[in-house]
Amino acid sequence: MHSSTRFRRLLAGAAALTMVLAACGSDDDTSSSSGAPTTSAAAATTAAASATTTGAADTTDDTTDDTTDDTTADTSSATAADTSAPESTDGSSATTEASDPSSTDDAPETSAAGDDPLGTPTAASGAPVKIGLITESGGEAIGSQSALTEEGAQIAVDYVNEYRGGLGGHPIDLFICGNKASPAGASDCANQMVEQGVAAVVWPFTGFGPQEVPIITGAGIPVLAVSGSSAEELTTPNVFVLTGGYPGTLGAYAQHAKDNGVKKFAMIVTDVPSATQAAQTLGGIVFGNAKVDYSAIPVAPGTPDLTSQLQAAVSDGADALGVTGDVTFCTSFFQAYQTLGLTIPKYIISPCIDPTVIESLGDVLDGSILATTAGRGPDTDTYAAMVAKYGSDDIDPDPNISAGVSAGVGAVMNLWNVMDGASGDVTSAAVIAQVKAAKDVPIWGSGGLTFTCDGSAVSILPNVCSAKFQIGTVDSSGKAQDLAPVDASALYVTG
Repeated sequence: MHSSTRFRRLLAGAAALTMVLAACGSDDDTSSSSGAPTTSAAAATTAAASATTTGAADTTDDTTDDTTDDTTADTSSATAADTSAPESTDGSSATTEASDPSSTDDAPETSAAGDDPLGTPTAASGAPVKIGLITESGGEAIGSQSALTEEGAQIAVDYVNEYRGGLGGHPIDLFICGNKASPAGASDCANQMVEQGVAAVVWPFTGFGPQEVPIITGAGIPVLAVSGSSAEELTTPNVFVLTGGYPGTLGAYAQHAKDNGVKKFAMIVTDVPSATQAAQTLGGIVFGNAKVDYSAIPVAPGTPDLTSQLQAAVSDGADALGVTGDVTFCTSFFQAYQTLGLTIPKYIISPCIDPTVIESLGDVLDGSILATTAGRGPDTDTYAAMVAKYGSDDIDPDPNISAGVSAGVGAVMNLWNVMDGASGDVTSAAVIAQVKAAKDVPIWGSGGLTFTCDGSAVSILPNVCSAKFQIGTVDSSGKAQDLAPVDASALYVTG
């Protein structure tokens, strides 16, 4: 159907925006304890988001943190919002699941005395299996993030080979290619993956799916992406997008709003095509299915004062507000919210959790609701032990602070999770079969979220393997707390 094709294209643009927002986060582990994006990175975000109309789409890995953008598309709610997630009133299966709240404001959890969080060594043996990783290394905008991602991936490979028996008993040989953040570089990396005979390619995100995916999958090689960006990633067979990106974030917004009694939700969105199209089209779908009245209000990027837009939304009956944009746009949103003395719920994304915001508007940030695929659990301890054993000395043991490194770790560990229990030769065909057959595979570092790549998570985007997020409030220091899982899969229905 033409409408289905249009939705897929618009959602691909949306995912693109989110990936850029996460990818441009600062990941310098030696700077501050906040890994949030710098002002210069935020400016690059807006430019890159605009570029998605040319096909170089980027999305975010929805993984966020204490004050960090990962990879990830994250949202938040306001002080008045109740995160206990009351039961749905219309019988919809897409409800916030009950669970023990988890907090991201503490140090990494410690294991019981005598327990080694790395587990018992189980060394891989036999012929190595080559796995590919493509990053944006060599590109000026996010080269530093890519270097950290590459280090994280190698840390995970070293750990898996020594403690987890490799893949199907075979040690992993990691082949890394940096695409120089250019279409030509992306095509070159894709061709190198084919030439190297890798069994699978992984990445936390890419801005160059249109160049990379056709070459890789055309050779029969699967791609496992933590977050999807382009239409090629979201619709090409044998590409598996493990988390929902910005499309998933909008669903989490809608489900949480419904569960907390919101009647009318207004999204204030930076007016670049990738953001506006998704906020309007996909937002209309998921909020409509949640039976929450919804409007998306585009505002020109760089608008310094959003007071009139917020006032108009509230005057029109909005009892919750959302914001989609870079840190400058978020700052204008918070300032307007403060000027108007508002107390209604506010839903944010990860670029809003920036040191400049925390310093000057922390009291307004406080109470916002954030949707994230990051959550504390056993993986938190394992990560701290992994980077201590295999990483450089300056890596923070908290995966939410050392977000660039943890993105690389997650890309490899998600592959290991889905291949856990597999035996025999690890070929591309074997990986594809295993991924398609696996059910409820843990998302690394998510605190209990899972993915299933059977096309059911987001019906209009069959390559997306999960619409599950952790959702909770953010305090004045940017730390997420009281996280609980939400699954908005049932909201992605059209027709």
